[in-house]
Amino acid sequence: MTNPFRGRGLLVDGAAGIKQVLFELVFLAAAVVAVAFFCRNTPVMSALAAAVISARFILIGRRYDWIFLLIGVVAGGGNDMLSMMKGVYRYLPPHELSIPIPLWMLLFWGYVFVAFRQLFALPAFRGDGFGGKPWAIDARLIADLAVVIAFRIIIYHFVRHEPIPTIGYASVLALRLLVIPPKARDWKLMAVVMVAGPAYEALLILFGLYFYYDPVFLGMPAWLLIYWAFIIPIFMKGIFDRVEEYLAVQREWNADTRGTNIA
Repeated sequence: MTNPFRGRGLLVDGAAGIKQVLFELVFLAAAVVAVAFFCRNTPVMSALAAAVISARFILIGRRYDWIFLLIGVVAGGGNDMLSMMKGVYRYLPPHELSIPIPLWMLLFWGYVFVAFRQLFALPAFRGDGFGGKPWAIDARLIADLAVVIAFRIIIYHFVRHEPIPTIGYASVLALRLLVIPPKARDWKLMAVVMVAGPAYEALLILFGLYFYYDPVFLGMPAWLLIYWAFIIPIFMKGIFDRVEEYLAVQREWNADTRGTNIA
């Protein structure tokens, strides 16, 4: 039986095209320019971040982008807070919170998640779907959550003890790829992310937003490059696909319900 959700990804708002992703790059570039000039001026940077993100939502916003914004604020911002508490890296600008994170970064994390949503929805990267049951527990979900937990344990305990985190990350990721081999589209997405992601982060480091311990490439440690290869193209993509299909199922169910009530 054909899966009705196969490859539909952004069913709730149609497929994303390369034009949408290019527009996202414009706003991401605007954010980098703001960091370059106003990184140490937290009030100004906060206003600019809010302006850039608001303009993005007004001009090119898509259905349910706000949900991914909230996911990013909670997940991305929460990961930042835990990383600060554990000393994984450190933000350099003045901050308003009790932990050293500029408040605007929490909002920016939300926008980063929205931007990745558009990349994931390109036809070349869209998955097979989950048959209308996106939150069914499967081997990939279990394996990916296990990798995330392993990564957190390793980095929280050994961040200042290279090469332990690098060897640990490489071993865990290699095991994950052997247990559940990526498909061709996954490798393509991984290649794009491994070029664009570290390049963008290198600019943020260059302009003084934060720094890592034991850098080996453009201000980034080796373990971070391995982390990029997993967390965005494998883990985040898998979770986003589930959220997209859940939203699609809910929307179709609501539409069917309204149609039934009208009839």
